[in-house]
Amino acid sequence: MTQRPLPPLPDPDRFGGSGWLARTGGVMTGSECARGLAVASRQQVQNLWQRVFPFLQRPGRVDDLPPVPDSRLVQLAEEAALAQSPALLGHGYRAAIFARALAHIDGHRPDPELLHICGLLHDVGLMKDIAGEDFTLRSAAAARQCACDAHQPEAVGDHLADAIIVHTTIGVTPERDGVLGAYTQYGAMVDLTGLRLAHLPKDFVAGVLRQHPRGPFKAELIRRLEKEARAVPGGRFAFATRVGFGLAVKQAPFPS
Repeated sequence: MTQRPLPPLPDPDRFGGSGWLARTGGVMTGSECARGLAVASRQQVQNLWQRVFPFLQRPGRVDDLPPVPDSRLVQLAEEAALAQSPALLGHGYRAAIFARALAHIDGHRPDPELLHICGLLHDVGLMKDIAGEDFTLRSAAAARQCACDAHQPEAVGDHLADAIIVHTTIGVTPERDGVLGAYTQYGAMVDLTGLRLAHLPKDFVAGVLRQHPRGPFKAELIRRLEKEARAVPGGRFAFATRVGFGLAVKQAPFPS
C-alpha cells in the first residue's frame, strides 16, 4: 500500500455515513427522500442526454491509469470477493476499474489499492438479506476484516468501511463523502445504468467487458435489489426501487 497519508475521514453523521446508519437503521426521512428524488431526476436526465448525444461527450484519457499493487491486502480482498455470485463478482471488478478510471479522468488521485478493494467488496453483503440490517454493514465488515488480516492500520479499515457504507447514498460528492465513497458509487453506476459511460474511451470499456463479462448481471442485481428493499423498508435500496432504479438497470446500454 502507498505510504501517502490518508485524508481525514468524512463526517460519520452525514446522510449515508456510518453514524447516520447506526442512528436511523438506514431509513430515510421525508426530506432526505425529497432531496434524493431531485438528484435521481437529474441523473436520469444526464444519463439520457449522454446516450442520445454521445458525440457531445469527450472521453478522458486512461492510458496512464495507475496500477493496483499486488499487495497482501488486495489478495485478501480478492479472496473475500469470491463469496459473491459470479455475476456480482464480475460487477465488483468492473465497478472497481471504472471507479479508478473516472477518478483519474476527474483529476482525483485516490489510493488505487483502496478504491479497488471498495469496488470489489461494496456488494458482498448482498449475498444474504437480513431484516432491518442495511447490507452495506456486512460489506464494510468484510473489508475491515481484510484490513485486519493484512495487519494494516485501523485507519485503513475505517476508510474502507466509510466508503462502502456511503456508496449507496444518492447525491454523494467527493467533497462531502470522500473520494473513495463517491467514486465507488460512480464506478458502480457506470456498470449498473451506464451513467458517465460516455466519459470513458470505448476501447477501454470493451476491454473491461471482455475481461469481466456481464452474463446475467442485470436480472440478478434487480432480484437482489428487491430483496434488500424488502429487508429494510424505507432504506436506500427501497428508495431506489421507488424512483425507478430497477428500470434504469434494465435499460443500461449493455447486453445482459
